[in-house]
Amino acid sequence: MRNGTKTLVMAGAREAHSIVSRLVTRGRNVIASLPEPERVFDPLPVPTRIGPFHDANALDRWFEDNQVACVIDASHAFDATISSRTAVLCAKRNLRYVRVLRPSWRPTGQDRWIRYTSVEKAAKEIPANARVFSNTGRASLPEFAEFAGQALFLRQTQNPTAPPPFSFVSYVVGKPPFSQRHEEQLFRDLRISMLICRNVGGAASMSKLLAARRLGVRVSMIDRPDPPVAMPVVETVAEALAWEANP
Repeated sequence: MRNGTKTLVMAGAREAHSIVSRLVTRGRNVIASLPEPERVFDPLPVPTRIGPFHDANALDRWFEDNQVACVIDASHAFDATISSRTAVLCAKRNLRYVRVLRPSWRPTGQDRWIRYTSVEKAAKEIPANARVFSNTGRASLPEFAEFAGQALFLRQTQNPTAPPPFSFVSYVVGKPPFSQRHEEQLFRDLRISMLICRNVGGAASMSKLLAARRLGVRVSMIDRPDPPVAMPVVETVAEALAWEANP
């Protein structure tokens, strides 16, 4: 096993871009990994592997080939498999690892939230007359197979290349960020009675929740998976950079 020389940023969350840029400014030797191409952000300014790792051995070989010295895991809050796998590998290789997770959203007394552990469980409890808006992505559509509501509107950031797999699904195309005013008008136009979203946290994506609060729309909130056990977790870019600077 070779001694590592590179800082790996597991990307997927918006914080990854700020972290990478700041590390490059510091003169660090940085590489990045993304499970899939990003549709909203500019490319990361460092060598970036795009695509999933098929198993733990593939990840291990890639670490060895790329001389990874430490890992800042700024992957998407719901990329639990890659986070867990990376944390386990770092423990095995005795590499430094930190998970970056912005604070999760919390309901106020004005919110109408019901919490679920998966989109599938939330979809099974949708009333027959519900008109639902979701930004859980096309990959979540199989979880709506038992959808019994009136209509499901799924947000997309790019024009789809194929029609939805279910007749009750309509795509709503738009490029973020979306203001609260925009979301309120969209919910009115579509006559939305329910919102399904994953608890990714952060201010940038909260406008839909503020719109739901203002309009009295019920929210099915999907809880995020737990971070890797016994590994450090930070909430901000500044904390991640401070961790990297103080081995």
